[in-house]
Amino acid sequence: MQDIQITTLTKDTLKEALDQNLYWKENNKVVPFSKKKAHWLLQNERIESNDVCAILAYQNDTLIAFIFLVPDYIQTQQGLEKIFWSTRWWVHSKYENSVLSTYTKKLSLDAVKSKVLIKHIDINTLEYYKKQSFKEFAKRDKYIFVFSLDYNLIVNKISSLRTVAPLLKIVTKLSYAAVASVNKLKLNKFSKKLTYQYFDTLDSSAWDFIKKHCENDLIPKSKAYINWQIDNQQYLKTSATNKAPYKCLLSSVSHNIYNSNFLVVKENKKIGFISALIRADEFVLRYFLCKKEDYDLCLTAVMHHFIKSKCTYILTDNTDLGKQIQKQYICVYTNKKQQYSLAHHAINYNFTSALIQDQDGNFS
Repeated sequence: MQDIQITTLTKDTLKEALDQNLYWKENNKVVPFSKKKAHWLLQNERIESNDVCAILAYQNDTLIAFIFLVPDYIQTQQGLEKIFWSTRWWVHSKYENSVLSTYTKKLSLDAVKSKVLIKHIDINTLEYYKKQSFKEFAKRDKYIFVFSLDYNLIVNKISSLRTVAPLLKIVTKLSYAAVASVNKLKLNKFSKKLTYQYFDTLDSSAWDFIKKHCENDLIPKSKAYINWQIDNQQYLKTSATNKAPYKCLLSSVSHNIYNSNFLVVKENKKIGFISALIRADEFVLRYFLCKKEDYDLCLTAVMHHFIKSKCTYILTDNTDLGKQIQKQYICVYTNKKQQYSLAHHAINYNFTSALIQDQDGNFS
């Protein structure tokens, strides 16, 4: 490995990189994140000047390694403690079996004094992290629901079927319409009872409702913090005539990408808050807050907006919500995978009974 430059990117150096257009030049075919995402990262009220937000490794202007870190806080008995979410660890295929992977990972831990929290990983990488002084403190099931015989999935599995692509696209549309029709029938008895309040940013009334449901979260919430999480300025929208000039390792670029945020209202009373990231044909649930007695009504609201979005997939790491979707609605295929939450021993907190909520650690 020659001519490799490794950069520890802080808030201040990210500002400089944006001013100099350092990572988004014409010859940069793969970038860690879009410029819009970079500007959004700087708006995080919990990032300080010298806080590390990424480790980047370049070879001759080509990105070959990237570790993404997001500064945050957890609430401890002694007060707030700074932690860093590790949400993306990528190495170019050319260097997957080299020391670059583990070297950059160690560098990222050293840069933040090992105060690292990982929302979820699968069983395949669990043992590696345990050897690096991480402890497993929670696990949950992540669900992916598929609501049509998706053309892209089929041809990716069986490439020979590309020859009948027009027919498969028709099958995709017909299967989607059939599944949506059945699920709409299930919604009708509940959905007429509900109205919705939509917004791009929380006002005081919305925040008053939400904060009651987040009081016991491991990650403390504020009105400004949630507004930052759901800010649509972080996304780069493309079109057939306006394509992205590069590939982003953080999935924040698409022809169809935005956060859908709304309060669920019944008889003039707020009963739920839901926020989902719409990304291409994915409906990624990130906030689902309500009382137990309003659960089914708020699930109805989720399915109503999913069908309205014309997305094909629902993704959620809310295990209870996933179980209820699977129980009450029909889909073509369900993928369920157990995920593990990890914390480094350097964090001064007893994680024995801690839980990461689905609204924690959302930075995509």
